[in-house]
Amino acid sequence: MALAKTHSVALEGVSALPVLVEANIGPGLPGFYMVGLADTAVSESRDRIRTAIRNLDLDWPRSKITISLSPGSLRKAGSHFDAAIALAVLCAHCGQAEPYRVLANTMMLGEIGLDGSLRGVPGILPALIMAKQQGLRCIVPSENQAEAALMEGLEIYHAANLMQLWNWLNGVPLPTPKGESPQEPHIPDMADLAGQDEAKYAAEVAAAGGHHMVIIGPPGSGKSMLAQRLPGILPPLNREQAIATTSVHSVAEDGFHGSIHHAPFIAPHHSISRAGLLGGGSGRVRPGAVSLAHNGVLFLDEISEIPARILDSLRMPLEQRHVRLLRARREIILPANFQLILAANPCRCGAEEAQECECTSRQRATYLDNLSGPMRDRLDIHLRTTGHGAVLNSEAESSASIATRVAAARERSIARWGVLNSHMDPHILRKKWPADDAGMALLGVYLAEGRITQRGVDRILSLAWTLCDLEDIKRPQLDHIARALELGEDLT
Repeated sequence: MALAKTHSVALEGVSALPVLVEANIGPGLPGFYMVGLADTAVSESRDRIRTAIRNLDLDWPRSKITISLSPGSLRKAGSHFDAAIALAVLCAHCGQAEPYRVLANTMMLGEIGLDGSLRGVPGILPALIMAKQQGLRCIVPSENQAEAALMEGLEIYHAANLMQLWNWLNGVPLPTPKGESPQEPHIPDMADLAGQDEAKYAAEVAAAGGHHMVIIGPPGSGKSMLAQRLPGILPPLNREQAIATTSVHSVAEDGFHGSIHHAPFIAPHHSISRAGLLGGGSGRVRPGAVSLAHNGVLFLDEISEIPARILDSLRMPLEQRHVRLLRARREIILPANFQLILAANPCRCGAEEAQECECTSRQRATYLDNLSGPMRDRLDIHLRTTGHGAVLNSEAESSASIATRVAAARERSIARWGVLNSHMDPHILRKKWPADDAGMALLGVYLAEGRITQRGVDRILSLAWTLCDLEDIKRPQLDHIARALELGEDLT
């Protein structure tokens, strides 16, 4: 049989699109021809594949070889097409019906080395999710077997080299992937933070409701320490969240480094570009920091150094919990359900008190002007830290103890309306789940005086519900609204 078919994928963001790989060996001048909008990495596969097949003493066709990657209008990028192309060529050349039938229902992934070895590639999890939808069996490089083992309900095998794949076509079984024990990430403990009881409580409230927070304080007051310890009081990711989060990191430029079962903590440098924050890049789109922080925490320190246009680009992801990137005739959606923590000094000299400040009054007043009003209105908690903390830390509460209360509060929120308090539809929240009459009256006074906006009413009410969940109270009262207003007061 001079024609063989198999399957691979094209990666777009964190999604995989099916690609049919066809190899035809027919009359004409000997050569290797590829059609289907392949980039340089895909086009160069002919040299890798031909050299590998000859080094393994397998027969290379001495006639015209045509490779088609369908759909032809979809751009193909990456070296993961090597395995599918090589097996399709070998199958078409052997001309046997059984290998053709087996290969036609299989998705192949992997880059082939000149010695025939099968090397790991990024994007395995998104590819397996697509294969499950298409009803295909999958073969992945042995280097990727730990990632592949996360998927259930799918026929998956792994191979270390091209010879194993060829033997599999001829009836020799391949091994199934073996998972690895998830490594517990090292997350610093809240007990390490001396003093700062108010800051720890604010972090607990933020974690319980998924609220965004800005921390203002002098250098050395514990802003970064507090943010770094926030993932330690968040609950572990469930299976669905773990697969979604690991998928994002799988397609990132640095590839897969193990399954992720805890909330990721992403802290890019303040010089980050808009593409680095939201995602993008030429050719294959790569996820940005907001997507790498999916189901976790995004920490932006020294926000006074980040341009306003970059900070404002976070407004839509914070509302929609995903990023939409427009490319030529297509739209790419990247997940971005993250908790935002911002930190800054009170002024350029970092003085805590105004009388100690060496800046001019105008410099101090305009220091955080890059943080726009609409962006501030999306930050639920405004926290002020102090440099006058405790020296000893013997009775500080551990992260494990705080995490127990956070998990209980989250369970109450999800049991009540299926989502975290910060994700609740504000229109439903006001109409069906308001605070008591005194609490709503206080919100009305603040709104009438212009001290909060309509969006501010929504975030204060959401914050009050989180305070209730931490105390296991059925409905926000005046005290909860007052404390939520204090936590949400703009200090910038």
